[in-house]
Amino acid sequence: MLTLDQIKGVGSATLKKLEELDIKSVFELYSFLPTKYIDLQSPQSILDAQAGQLGLFEGRVEKVSSVSPRGKRSFHVSFSDNLCKDKKLYFKVTFYNMPFLHDGFTVGESYLILGRLTNDSGILELVNPQIEKTEKVSKLRDIFTVYPLKGVMGQNTFKNILNNALDSLENAYYEGRFARVNSDMASVFLNIHRPKDVLSAFDAREQLAVIDMAITLSLYRKQRKICNYEQKVLYKTSNFRIEDFLSALPYTPTPSQLSAFEDILQSFCGNKRTARIISGDVGSGKTAVAFFAIAACAFSGNQVALMAPTEILANQHAENFKGIADRLGIQYALLTSSTCESERKSILERLAGGSVDCVIGTQSIISDNVKFRNLYLALIDEQHKFGVNERRLLEAKGATNIISLTATPIPRSMALTFYEDIDISVIKKREDAATNVKTALVGTVEEGVKILSELCRQGRQAFIVCPSIVDAEGYDLNSIESFARDYIHCFYGLKVGILHGKMKENEKSDVMRAFAAGDISVLIATTVVEVGVDTRASEMLILNADRFGLASLHQLRGRVGRDGREAHCIVHCGNASKKARNRLEVFCEHNDGQYLAEADFELRGAGDFIGTKQSGSSSTPIFGLAVNADILKRAKRYADDILCGFSVAELTSLTRRSKARVDKFLSEIDKVTLNS
Repeated sequence: MLTLDQIKGVGSATLKKLEELDIKSVFELYSFLPTKYIDLQSPQSILDAQAGQLGLFEGRVEKVSSVSPRGKRSFHVSFSDNLCKDKKLYFKVTFYNMPFLHDGFTVGESYLILGRLTNDSGILELVNPQIEKTEKVSKLRDIFTVYPLKGVMGQNTFKNILNNALDSLENAYYEGRFARVNSDMASVFLNIHRPKDVLSAFDAREQLAVIDMAITLSLYRKQRKICNYEQKVLYKTSNFRIEDFLSALPYTPTPSQLSAFEDILQSFCGNKRTARIISGDVGSGKTAVAFFAIAACAFSGNQVALMAPTEILANQHAENFKGIADRLGIQYALLTSSTCESERKSILERLAGGSVDCVIGTQSIISDNVKFRNLYLALIDEQHKFGVNERRLLEAKGATNIISLTATPIPRSMALTFYEDIDISVIKKREDAATNVKTALVGTVEEGVKILSELCRQGRQAFIVCPSIVDAEGYDLNSIESFARDYIHCFYGLKVGILHGKMKENEKSDVMRAFAAGDISVLIATTVVEVGVDTRASEMLILNADRFGLASLHQLRGRVGRDGREAHCIVHCGNASKKARNRLEVFCEHNDGQYLAEADFELRGAGDFIGTKQSGSSSTPIFGLAVNADILKRAKRYADDILCGFSVAELTSLTRRSKARVDKFLSEIDKVTLNS
C-alpha cells in the first residue's frame, strides 16, 4: 500500500507539514476534504460579486504601477471588467512580496483572477490573487477546490501532492471481501477531489457520508448485540387483557389506538426493553394509549411514572385518569411542585413502599428524594419539552422501559429510529377530528394584531404567544412586556389576560380557568400554553415564530379550533433571512405533525446522535459530513446489502482512521437512551 513518503514531491519537511494537518497516511490525505468548490467555467462580473467571498473574475490590464522600492515590495495592476458590457468598470489587484510577477503584465492582455474582493471606500480590490492569462489557462479552469490548510502550506503545493496520490486510485483494481467498499471509496475520493462539476462533487460527498454512516451503523449493531439490553422484569401476561381496559373506557377507541395497545403489550412481553414513541396529532387520542400502558403495568405488579411538562397538563391527566383508575382499582398519585408537604411525604412513602401503582406529575418526579419500589415504565408526555438528561434521570430511577408521546417527534428521535432502537406507533386522528385551522404568515406585528383584534370583536377568543416574558438586550423580540406596552390598546374593550412560567401555579391555574370559561377574550402568553387544558379559543397569533421549532409551532397551533369551529393561526416572522421564512412557509402549508417532524429534521438537522443536542447541524462520526434523512436511509440499505457479516475488527479497519475515534464512538453508544 502506498505511503506518504512514496508520493512524488513529499520529503521530510513536507511530511512534518502534513502531520500538522493531522495527515499521517495516504488514506487520511484522501480524507482531507475540500471546504469549498468554485465553478471556474463561469467567471462573474465585479458587479455581481460579494465583498469577502472568493470569486473568479476576468479583466483586461489597463495600467501597471512600479514596484515599491522598500517594505513589502508591492505593486498593483488596474483592470477593467471584461464581463461588464454596459460601462467601463475598473478594479485593482495588489501584489505584496511578489516583485517577480511585475514584468509579466502587459497592457491590453486579459487575465482570469481568483481571489477575495474587498470594497474599501468604493475601491474594488483583490490582494495576492491567483492569476493566469485567459489564453493559457491551466489551473483556473473546471472546478477549483479550496482546502482548510490554515497557512501550513499553499493550495497549489497541497493539490500537487494530493493529485500525485490520487493517480494511484484511477486504475486501481480491487478483489476479495473488501472489493466493493474499496472500489466505492476510491470512486468517492476521485469525485470529491477531481469533480467534473460541482453537482458530482456534492453527490460524492453524500455517498461518502452514506458509507461513513453505514460503517458506524454496522458497528453500532454489533455493539448492541454484545451489551445486555434484556428486560430486567418480565411482564405477567395472564393478569391483564386489552378487553379489561376497554371496559373501563367511556368511549370506543379508534383502530389505530387499538393497534397501539397491541404494540405496547407485544413490547412488554418481549425479551428486550421497551423503547417506543406514540406519535399522533392533537386530538388523535395519545393520552388513552398512555393510560392503557399504565393499566398494563399496574396489573403486572409494577410501577409506572407519567411525566408532563406543565402542572396544568399533569393535573388534567390525573383528572382524566381518575375514572379509569377507579374502575380498574389502580392506585395513583399526583406529584407536582404545588403538592403540599404532608401530602408529598405520604406519596413518597407509598411510592417507596409500592402501594402506589402510578405517579403522575411534572419534573418533581425526578427529584432526588423520589424513590420507587419497582419502577418498570416511564411515560413522557410532550417529549420535545424535555431534555436528554431529564429523561435519563427517569431511567436511573429504574424505568428501563420508556414510552414517549408526541405530536411531532424531535429530529433527534427520528435519527435514533434509523439506529433501530426506537419503535413508533402512529395514532391517526378520528375522522370527526379533522383539522380546521387555517395558517397564514405575516411580516409585521401590526398586520397580525389588526386581523386578530377584528376577529376577537366578533366574539372569538385568542391566544397571543410571545417568545419571552421580558425584553432581552441585543434581541429584537416581542416579549410579553413590550407587546403589552405597545399593543394592548388595540384590544380596548376586551378582557385581556397574561400567562407565563414565572407566575405562581395557582395564578396560572386561575387565568387558564377564566380563559376556558370564556371570561378572558385575549390571552397574552409564552409557550406555557403549548400544552394545557382544552378551551374554545379559535384564534392564535405567534410573534417571532421564526424563533420556534416546527414541533413547538405545531403544538401551539393545536391549542385552537379544538371544538370543531373554523380557526386561524397567524405566524409573524421577525427574521429577514430567506431560510427562516421558507421554514415558516412549510409550517403554513402543512398541518400533519409527522410531515413537519421530517421537515424539521431536514431544515434543522438531527442533533448529535450520541450527545445531548436534540437538533442542529449533524455530522457523521468518522468524516464529519452533514447528515439528513435520505443519507440515513441509504446508509441503512448499504449496511444491510454490503456490510452484512463484517466483524467489528473488519468494520474498524474500513475506517482506516484513528482507533481512538472509533473506540470513542463505540463507548458512547452505550450511553444512548430512548429519545436521548
